[in-house]
Amino acid sequence: MEFKLTTNHFENIDNQNIKENLKELYNLCLEEALKGNKVAFYYEDMNNNVLSFNEGICFYSASTIKILVCLLIYKLVDEGKIDLNEELLVTKDDIFDGSGVIKNQKDDTKYSIEKLIELCLVESDNTAYIKLVKYVGKDKLIEYGKCLGALHTLEGKDSYGITNCLDMIIYWKELKKYIDSTENGKKIKQYLLNPSVKYIKNDKYVRKYGEYDINYHETGYVDTDKPYYMFVLTQINKFDYKEEFINKVAKILEDINREN
Repeated sequence: MEFKLTTNHFENIDNQNIKENLKELYNLCLEEALKGNKVAFYYEDMNNNVLSFNEGICFYSASTIKILVCLLIYKLVDEGKIDLNEELLVTKDDIFDGSGVIKNQKDDTKYSIEKLIELCLVESDNTAYIKLVKYVGKDKLIEYGKCLGALHTLEGKDSYGITNCLDMIIYWKELKKYIDSTENGKKIKQYLLNPSVKYIKNDKYVRKYGEYDINYHETGYVDTDKPYYMFVLTQINKFDYKEEFINKVAKILEDINREN
């Protein structure tokens, strides 16, 4: 396991509170690593100041990758290539277990593409996600990730693949740019501000979580007067303190951002 704390401009900072926070962050992550748990975090403010731990280590993406297909579809909508009102039929053969609400439908049901996006982002619906991936094509989604500069988009056998903080920052910078510049982007932002599951307790966090087996992640940006990107990726075996760990990391990063 790699123990790497990247501090960028924080290395020579004089602020004593930030120094103490950096020490606490490193010890917190090192403690998990020494237990055999895999953890990583990434912070970047809008001046490109970076603070990260194990940013290049890969994890199973789980539902964090769902933002990418939704972003691609909205861009294709803007180009006139997709109609958000187009309806797709979801049958019992389309149903995937795990997160979401479509799995509870009793009959074959038509959903608009826009509704599937909403369910994908708000409910983290697995059936909606797979339906959207099949609609645009997995190969096209992989190509889109590569064009953005990501190295691991959907790498693996399923439609989720692996990711790391370095790929996530690429996705999220592109997504935030879209959110800030388009009307459809405002819709995405509202979906991501109001998911049915919030692991990090911050109502200004525009986020997408991911959870599968021991993988437990939150990715996104905090939309304050000093906005910053924040990802916490974990593989922690004991469920009872996963949420506690990622909230500790998130709180320290919030304090650092305030002091910086």
